Amino acid sequence: MLTKNQENYLKTIPEQKIIEVKPFNPKAKEVGESIVRSIKNKLPNTEVLFMGATALGIAGQNDIDLNVLSKPSEYGKYLPLLMELFGEPSQSNPNLVKWEFIKDGFEVEIYLTDKDSPSLQEQIRTFNILKNNSELAKKYERIKMECNGRSFREYMRKKYEFFNEILENFIQ
Repeated sequence: MLTKNQENYLKTIPEQKIIEVKPFNPKAKEVGESIVRSIKNKLPNTEVLFMGATALGIAGQNDIDLNVLSKPSEYGKYLPLLMELFGEPSQSNPNLVKWEFIKDGFEVEIYLTDKDSPSLQEQIRTFNILKNNSELAKKYERIKMECNGRSFREYMRKKYEFFNEILENFIQ
């Protein structure tokens, strides 16, 4: 069962978009960790989360997903320093600022995001459940591999269904 927000997001995905799932590449994790270090050097008191399949060390898109946590009212304090590191954001609104770029051949998405956002809290819970349960992480990897070459929309649906299932069944 999907939430209304998840269903709405799925509708925005072009039907012809195809997912390519690749074996885990340890170099992607190294690049992600180096970006985290560069952010922490500029913003030492800021929490930076490296989440997603690459951070878990499992097959996926070998992309790097990072969240810099803040309150939206404090984005102005962090934005100039993050722009020094990553340039102009690709997306910006009062609740979220996003950078997208390629680093050492890997797609990177960095979000300056509301640390109290319910959706972020749900992502953190899901990630921590997977990080602390290798059997669930393996099951997640199998789901991803089974979706290789299928539509991105179908892939995201399967991910959401799995995430909702583990959030319902595994209290952290």
